[in-house]
Amino acid sequence: MQSNSGLLRWLKVPSLYNLFQDVIGANAFRRKIIRNHARARPGDKVIDIGCGPGQILQSLPDVEYFGLDTDPGYIAFAKRTYGGKGTFVVGNTRSVQGDSRFKDADIVIAITVLHHLDDQDAMHCIRFAYDALKVSGRFICLDPCWIPNQGVFSKYIMSHDRGRNIRTEYQYRQLAGKIFPNVLAWVDTKAMRIPYVTVVLECTK
Repeated sequence: MQSNSGLLRWLKVPSLYNLFQDVIGANAFRRKIIRNHARARPGDKVIDIGCGPGQILQSLPDVEYFGLDTDPGYIAFAKRTYGGKGTFVVGNTRSVQGDSRFKDADIVIAITVLHHLDDQDAMHCIRFAYDALKVSGRFICLDPCWIPNQGVFSKYIMSHDRGRNIRTEYQYRQLAGKIFPNVLAWVDTKAMRIPYVTVVLECTK
């Protein structure tokens, strides 16, 4: 589930979304995640669930890229900006389940996706990633994460996130571990310029 009330509705505008992500340091952090965890190589097939405006392509080498997002505005922006570098589809993991383009991937990425989904939809997303991967392929996801003794300001900021299903590291690991046999996790309390706690999962098929 996602909230788009109040000022959050302006994040539906791709250019404003990108600007906001730059200001808080989120885009720089995404680049770090892609470099350190996705580790894509030229020629890899990469599926990006919840690709948004497609800015992650700036951090990838020359890959076979497929971006998926439910927001037509984001997809239209991505096609205009990065159309020559990838394929962009409006939809979710249920609507493209039978689409052969979303199979045999080396890497599946879901950046800040799972915290928008309840447990049932999150499990479907993780299962989709597993089924889309080659053997030994990897699923990389990044989401906000609750931690013990979290600061008041951090709690306040994260409680106003558009996603309404932020979980603890253990809860994310538990969800992914029901599908993937090998799940590693990293928690970062200083990921961005704002007090925002994140967790990265690296899951191997």
